[in-house]
Order: sequence, then structure tokens, then C-alpha cells
Amino acid sequence: MYADAAVDPSRLGVPKEIVDEGARTLRHACRSLNEFVESLQEGDSADGMSPADAAWVRDSHHRHRAARSRLWAWAGWNTQLTLGNILDHVQAIQRTLVGEPVAIWSLVSLSRVVQEGAIRVCHLYEGEISPERRAARIAAAWLNGAQQHRTAAKDVGAQAVPGADKIWEYAERTVQRAGMSIGLNDKGRPSSAVLGPVREQFAVSLTNLAAKRPTHLPAWYRISSAASHSSVWMVAQAFASDEDDEPVMRADPEIVTASVLAVLGAFEDLVETLGSYHGADPHQALMTVRRRTLAVLDRQRTWRRRVQEDTRLLHGNDSL
Repeated sequence: MYADAAVDPSRLGVPKEIVDEGARTLRHACRSLNEFVESLQEGDSADGMSPADAAWVRDSHHRHRAARSRLWAWAGWNTQLTLGNILDHVQAIQRTLVGEPVAIWSLVSLSRVVQEGAIRVCHLYEGEISPERRAARIAAAWLNGAQQHRTAAKDVGAQAVPGADKIWEYAERTVQRAGMSIGLNDKGRPSSAVLGPVREQFAVSLTNLAAKRPTHLPAWYRISSAASHSSVWMVAQAFASDEDDEPVMRADPEIVTASVLAVLGAFEDLVETLGSYHGADPHQALMTVRRRTLAVLDRQRTWRRRVQEDTRLLHGNDSL
């Protein structure tokens, strides 16, 4: 973006107004998301289900009805935990923003957790899919988590295996009682939930899902992955030299802003998806998120113009 390395903004430090705007934005957005989610629990949806899904479960064969209700109960519990994890990480981002100096890659990695959680929740409650597909999708997510739990338990030690096995067996039994079967991959391992012609894989590509969701930035999801895994091509961009010519890591205002915008995009997706699913008007919560987004962008544009003007004064008009 900046042709002259001498005026690379990462060497200038992060302006206080960008940091303050980011932290203030996230506080407002968290409050708005919390209030909106709490309002959903006060709505008319039956046991956290849309009218269409509730009717599908109600009209199911009596042998499947209880287990299918249990699938949606698990989805609600899973969503509650995921939202709690999201808000916990956003609070960590706020604390990081007020640190001195502002850490850079922890911001990126934290924003990735928020984005992943939002994508997973919105995948379960995606609009315009049939109750059959949603049931299979919920079952696949439940079984995938239980399968990962069993794998982790084996690494922890033999004492952890029985408890993990029970969790898998309960999920498997519920899914089967809901009228589904469990598909196997070419290695004979469970890999999908099957309900009639509908098949949902346990593992989903979050990169592909992010690309389909309009408020997420697919490029940012890849960038945050590189930061979280310490890919050299990514983290090297944050290194600069201090006054003693020693290597240091400096936060870039552009990346600080992008991290905040990634969180806001995730919140917008959550509000719109959950609101649509539960038949609640998301307008007020969406307006709060979008107003904060515009404020963050405005701060960033102001900072960028100031950097360009300062550079022209220091180096002349040909330096950019």
C-alpha cells in the first residue's frame, strides 16, 4: 500500500484515536449483541425453534419426535456456549487494544476465533434450508464435536476415554432415534449424518463458508489463519527496528482496524441470521453494528489522510 518503506505506518505506532475507537466500538457492539440475543429468548419460538422446524418435529413419527427435539436443544446449548466464547474473546481484544504497546497478532488471532464461532452458529441456523437438512446439519455438528472429544481423550490418557465414549454414544443414539443414519468415509470412519436423501458432512470448510457469507472477509480469514499458525510470510510484516536497530514487532493501524471490522462483520452475520431464524426484527441491532462500522472506517480514513499529508511535508510530493 505504501511504496516507500520509510513511511510505512507500522513504524509510526498506532494512533490513540484508532485504538480508542476500536475498543469503544467493541463495547457497544457486545452490548447490542447481548441485548438482541436476550430478546430472542423472550420471543414466541417454541424451544428455540422456528415455526417451520417446530411444525416438522411436531408432525414427525412419535418414535422420532423426542430425539428430534433433543437435536434442537443441543443446537441451542451449543449456540449459547459459542456466543459466550465469542464475547470472551472480544473482551480479550478490548484489553489488548488498551495495552501498551498494542499487540498485533494476538488481535488477529482473537478476531479469527470470533469469526469462526459466528460462522459455525450461522451455518446451523442458515435461512431457507429445509428442517430435514437443518436436523442433519445439527446432528453432524454434534457428532463431529463428540468424535473430536474422543480423539483428544486418547491423547490425554486412558482415564479420559470412558467419559468421551459416553458423550459419543449419547449423541449417536440420539441421532439414530431421530431417524438418521451415520455415513462412513472410505476408511470406514463415521463422517456424515444422513436423513433420507439429505447428507451433511461432519467436517465443514470454514474458509468456504466464510466466502459465502456477505459480512465476512474470506481474505481476512486466511490472513488470521497465517497469523495464528505463525506463518513467516505473515508475521514478518510486523517487524521493524527500534532506536537501537533491534528488531521489534509493531502494530499496524490497518491491521488493528481490520481486526475490529472482522468482529463487526461476525456480529452482523449473527444478528441477521438469528433474527431471521427466530422471526425477530434485527433492525435496531444491525443499525448499531453498522453505525460502529462506519465510525471505525471514518477514523481509519482520517488517519490515512494524515499520514499521507505528513509524508508529503517530510519527503515531498513524489514520496508516495
